Amino acid sequence: MTETVVGVFNSSEEARRARQELIANGFDEADLSLQSHPADSSGGTLVSDQPENHEGFMASVRDFFSDLFGDADSTDAGHYAEAVRRGRAVLTVQARDGAAAQQAQSALASAGAVNLDALTESWRGQGYSSFDNSAKPYTAEQISAERGTVVPVLKEELEVGKREVDLGTVRVYSRTVEVPVSETVQLREQHAEIERRPVDRTATAADLEAFEGGSVEVRETAERPVVSKQARVVEEVVVGTASRTTEQTIDDSVRSTVVEVEKGRQGQAGSDKVDPRYQAHFQQNFAANGSRYEDFAPAYAFGSQLRSDGRYEKSDWASVEADAQRDWSSRHPATAWDQVKSAVRHGWDAATR
Repeated sequence: MTETVVGVFNSSEEARRARQELIANGFDEADLSLQSHPADSSGGTLVSDQPENHEGFMASVRDFFSDLFGDADSTDAGHYAEAVRRGRAVLTVQARDGAAAQQAQSALASAGAVNLDALTESWRGQGYSSFDNSAKPYTAEQISAERGTVVPVLKEELEVGKREVDLGTVRVYSRTVEVPVSETVQLREQHAEIERRPVDRTATAADLEAFEGGSVEVRETAERPVVSKQARVVEEVVVGTASRTTEQTIDDSVRSTVVEVEKGRQGQAGSDKVDPRYQAHFQQNFAANGSRYEDFAPAYAFGSQLRSDGRYEKSDWASVEADAQRDWSSRHPATAWDQVKSAVRHGWDAATR
């Protein structure tokens, strides 16, 4: 079953960013409709063809929301039309099912959607009761005055790059050196050896032939060392370059702007006024035991402020609760966290819606 999700934004720029994020997340462009002030008709789909016709333009915006809610007398339709008249932008999403509706709701809240009930309550303090088709859209001066002073929220991002550093050059030289060496070699010599031995025997025929005279030759030899040199390659030196990659962790700090709004406490002007966003929750959970609303108003406001904190724009309650408890305990040490936890959570949920 199709569900409609509506988000009110302080500017059409915020609404357009939310619209682009939804499209990037798979939502059909035809299911998204942006209603904005006549001065910014380029920002979205406007029913009127002549936005300069103020009365006709505002009536057409009211008709759009009446058709959206299926009720020509719908109070919500009038409040949304009044938001457009006062310079805000309203983005409507036709979600195909409950899961898509929840996704759209989370995206709108993260993009900066504001609480329509709170806006309406502030308008009532200015005399607003219901939407008037004949009322003219706000001028730029009126829009600026209603929005009040704008506090820019800044956030630093750490950018780590890298640069090449010259570590010098490496040169490889080659030269010839002489190293004394010593080798031992065995040399053989052969010489004539004369041995005389005394004998006493009768001469034989061979002895008689030798008696005639003659000579005997014996060859003498000697080995001499011969030295020669032969060059051999015993090692190769390869000169080149090699690269290696290392990781280095850069520790630094970045700054961001945190805007905190502290509402009035007990005994201050306006602290006894019951916010309609929280009235039912207070009556159901705390009023029965005699508690006063002003004792829990800071907790509701604290939860609402957490939802608008840029640090938690993409977070759910489960991931924020621990930080919320520490922050609350440091600001309100006299009030136990368990006592106000449900009120803080309700303030968070109300701001999310």
